[in-house]
Amino acid sequence: MIALEQRMCPHPEVIDTELDTGETVLLQLESTMYYSLNATGTCIWQGLKRGHSLQEVSRQLQESFEVEAERADCSVLALVNELVQHQLILRLD
Repeated sequence: MIALEQRMCPHPEVIDTELDTGETVLLQLESTMYYSLNATGTCIWQGLKRGHSLQEVSRQLQESFEVEAERADCSVLALVNELVQHQLILRLD
């Protein structure tokens, strides 16, 4: 189970490109799967790339999008679970 105290990082076989629209496109090189992130997902992705804990990523989401802590926490955990499932990120702790 993934907890907010954990840190994640991009899988070494993933490359990302941020688009002018604020979205980010991820490519998993092993599976050649593309994955698109909206502005919220991009904010989460950038926090993961910086090595922030999921709690820190949630706080950044709260500040950037003015959302409640519970909603931000749920959004972070939901996306992180999906990214782990698709082998786009790895657990650090």
